[in-house]
Amino acid sequence: MGSTRKSVKRTLFVGVTSNVLVLGIVSMLTDMSSEMIYPVLPLFLTAIGATGAAIGLIEGAAESTASFLRVVSGWHSDRTGRRRNLVLGGYAASSIMKPFFALATSSVQVLGIRIVERVGKGIRSAPRDALIADSSPVEYHGRAFGFHKAMDSLGSVLGPSVALVFLLVAGAAATTETYRMIFIVAAVPAFIALAVGIAFIRERAATRRKEVGRFFSEIGNLGRKFWLLMLVVAVFYIGEISYAFLVLRAAEEGVDTVTVLLMYILFNVVFVITAIPAGELSDRIGRRPVIVASFVLFALMAAVMVAADSVVLLSAGFAVYGLYKGSSEGVFKAYVTDVVGDNRRGTALGAFHTVVGFVALPGGIVAGLLWDKIGHWATFAYGMATAIAALSLLLLLTRGGAAGRFRSPTSSSP
Repeated sequence: MGSTRKSVKRTLFVGVTSNVLVLGIVSMLTDMSSEMIYPVLPLFLTAIGATGAAIGLIEGAAESTASFLRVVSGWHSDRTGRRRNLVLGGYAASSIMKPFFALATSSVQVLGIRIVERVGKGIRSAPRDALIADSSPVEYHGRAFGFHKAMDSLGSVLGPSVALVFLLVAGAAATTETYRMIFIVAAVPAFIALAVGIAFIRERAATRRKEVGRFFSEIGNLGRKFWLLMLVVAVFYIGEISYAFLVLRAAEEGVDTVTVLLMYILFNVVFVITAIPAGELSDRIGRRPVIVASFVLFALMAAVMVAADSVVLLSAGFAVYGLYKGSSEGVFKAYVTDVVGDNRRGTALGAFHTVVGFVALPGGIVAGLLWDKIGHWATFAYGMATAIAALSLLLLLTRGGAAGRFRSPTSSSP
């Protein structure tokens, strides 16, 4: 328990340690960089001739290609007890690729850049999340992950806000060259984030685990509760609608680029506001009821986006999307740490990211084809159907007891 007390003493506020704070700042700057690019990327791709199916393929492939790296990277960090170098290496890979978006002239090139950039995320995600858990008192995992997602989403507010300035200056004269300038500027916070990480991220003594076996044996040892949870995750995320389709839906209704970006900023503001309270609530009442609420919110968002025929309804859809994201992403990660042993955190979080990534590719392709062949309503109806299916499985396969709450602090020490 000594390491837990040491961790608590180093908090700026209860449940958030200095290491979690630094990881949050790094994620904020990295996401600021990424989110200067991503909200205008669908518009850029459309301008250079990409179809809805191509955009769906890019979104799905970018997440899926590097998926296996996530679980391998997480397992390696468990086995060696060293997470920091993997985290920094992943951030470095992503940062280096950012300027290349400005040079792309085809959707195939964008696909390649997105895949390589996501390799960096694949390397860093599981070790970073495990480091957050290692650096936090177990009874505050929901708050710690919620704080990290809030900081991450704050970057998603700042990034589009900077991009918005470029678009306002360009006005009606906004062209692909305007987007390319945004891509170049986006590289700056990415490299600042890398510098902050190198200077201040610390390896926690608590991460130096023993008796972590070979890769496939550790995957098998994650346990029944974990794999039942992953079944729910797979069913839900194969139909999770990417933000890109919300952007395209607004553009389809004739909303101008600046207003679309403002809607995207609204989504991320709601995400920031929701993430920490949702994490804290999951610490008190359990992860399961919060995840249930998030699935309902996602289905509601899909229904709103199908019916939206005005700026007000489209904005409501973006806001509900933010509520869903804020109440699910950090809580899911905390849920994963609840159902596995401390020495398998990296492996389990990596497997979680891998499952999400593997289903993102077929899910993105299906969503894009439905958009092109039938219409926007089919894409959002598909997302609604998978959310309802995942909700049913969650209620059927999991229980609201200990598996849905944080483990007792006496059972393990971070």
